[in-house]
Amino acid sequence: MRTYTISILKALIISYVISAASLLALAGLLCWLDIAAAQLQIGMIVTYIGSCAVGGFYVGRKIKKREFLWGLIVGVLYYSIHIAAVIAVEGVQPERIVPGTALALLCMGSGMMGGMLS
Repeated sequence: MRTYTISILKALIISYVISAASLLALAGLLCWLDIAAAQLQIGMIVTYIGSCAVGGFYVGRKIKKREFLWGLIVGVLYYSIHIAAVIAVEGVQPERIVPGTALALLCMGSGMMGGMLS
C-alpha cells in the first residue's frame, strides 16, 4: 500500500511541475506575442491533458498492473486538487460547472491513456 501511495504522490508532483512550467511558458507567450484568449484556453487545456498523461504514464510504469486504473486515479486526484484550489480562491460559480465537468473528463481520460501507454 505504501508503494502505491508514494507512486501516486510522485506522479501528482510531476504532473503539477509540468503544469506550472507550461502555464509559466503560456504566460510569457501572452506577454510577448499578445495571443488571443481562445488560443490561451487551448494552451491551458493541452497543458492539463499533457500533465495528466505524463502522471498516468509515470504511475503505470511504477505500479505495473492495472495501469489504466492507476492513471485514472491520478487524473481524478489531479482534477480534485485543481478544483479545490479554484474554489478556495474564487468560490463556487455556477456558470463554471459545465466547463469544469469537461475538464474533469479530460483529466481522467488523459491520465487513463497515459497509464495504458505505459
